[in-house]
Amino acid sequence: MATIISNIEVSPSVYVIKVAGQWAGAMGQFYMIRHRATQGIAITDPLLSRPLSIHDQGDDYIAFLYRVTGRGTALLASLSGGQELQLSGPFGNGFPVVDPSESVALVGGGMGVAPLLLAAKHYRQADIYVGFNHHSFAVESFEQIVQDSQQIHITQGQHTNIVDIVDPRLYSVIMACGPAGMLQALAKKIKSLHARTLLYISTEKRMACGIGACLTCSIQTVHGNARVCKEGPVFTAEEVNWNDLSHM
Repeated sequence: MATIISNIEVSPSVYVIKVAGQWAGAMGQFYMIRHRATQGIAITDPLLSRPLSIHDQGDDYIAFLYRVTGRGTALLASLSGGQELQLSGPFGNGFPVVDPSESVALVGGGMGVAPLLLAAKHYRQADIYVGFNHHSFAVESFEQIVQDSQQIHITQGQHTNIVDIVDPRLYSVIMACGPAGMLQALAKKIKSLHARTLLYISTEKRMACGIGACLTCSIQTVHGNARVCKEGPVFTAEEVNWNDLSHM
């Protein structure tokens, strides 16, 4: 069991839950999380834990950014400081550690900003591009850790696209997370500009166990089927089958 420090709504239906303790984990990895069973709520309600990527981490806490989308996340949102929840992890392969001399950009769309804050803490020199359809969130957290506020670039609105303002020719490595359409558009832009940019993408798919046993989260890659929870969630853009990703 883990004790909650805080569970704050940072935008409509979007929360940051902060949990006390010394928790392992690297940028791009995730935990399986569920509420602790209480009176009137069975341990199997809902049946599956929620996979949430690590949003932030410190010596005595770990934090997760999530949106309320169903029963499991609604129960998480109902929790407050001092209460307990179940945490297991970390799982998966996250973003790579590259040479400090490499020029790095972090690109996130919507909830895709969740795993990028921890990456930004590692790559404080990186340019950060974040796009939102409606309300923005987590931007203040990025502003607190970058070396220069001009590193942060934001688009907001349904008729704007964060990919449009990214010039991949400026970067040797891009790490991205967001909707499959955004990720594919970024990969196409890199190819069309003949940029020598290595693109790492954090993928999403429903999963049950989080440890690779159930195969629920398998996706198609050039190497055959891969499990998002085990071989992923981070892959290079060249590895994935975009038709498969776009139909998740």
